[in-house]
Amino acid sequence: MNARIKVKVCGMTRPLDVRAAVELGVDAIGVILHANSPRKVDPELAARIRKEIPALVTMVGVYVDADKALINHQIREIGLDLVQLHGQETDEFGRSLDARFIKAIRARSVDQVERDIAAFPNAAAILLDPYVQGQHGGTGTVLDQALWTRAVMKSNMSEESLSASGTRQRLILAGGLSPANLSTAVREVKPWAVDLNSGVEKQPGVKDPELIDAALQLLRR
Repeated sequence: MNARIKVKVCGMTRPLDVRAAVELGVDAIGVILHANSPRKVDPELAARIRKEIPALVTMVGVYVDADKALINHQIREIGLDLVQLHGQETDEFGRSLDARFIKAIRARSVDQVERDIAAFPNAAAILLDPYVQGQHGGTGTVLDQALWTRAVMKSNMSEESLSASGTRQRLILAGGLSPANLSTAVREVKPWAVDLNSGVEKQPGVKDPELIDAALQLLRR
């Protein structure tokens, strides 16, 4: 596998899991600051988790249609490096925040993915997650491999997929990724990064260091 594929572990709720993931060599840690998630954390716990994350590892805060003032306050209060937006937020909204943003797209079709990527030229990256009605991620549903491959290939050939800086938009693959399916998921079209959550858990919010390590070994061998 390509050692340059970055790894984010999202839905962290325990500082000890964060320490383990950092020691294993992940590139980013995600905390969910959305009240309706089974992996939600409050700002106080997020700030404690921040203390376990060294400077070279990125901390990402996940939001769903949250108030801009609240997000900006928590960026400063917690020390978030990036925010990840899972709701109906616009590119303009993302630009107005005090940290760069990742935009999550709930993938339903190739054309829809292409349109949504084009709508967010200022995103630091685009996260592709399976569409599950009424859900905003973390469902454990695996993104359809054929849809992922066709969407990325079409996006890479489209001028509309350029970011504001004129480069190809960075794509993050999410959705039920685990050591059991990771090799297949990234084989044909290597994403810039993968987002691991339910596929490396013992239960919601409780990560399994052995599964994280296995995923990293698959990507970096």
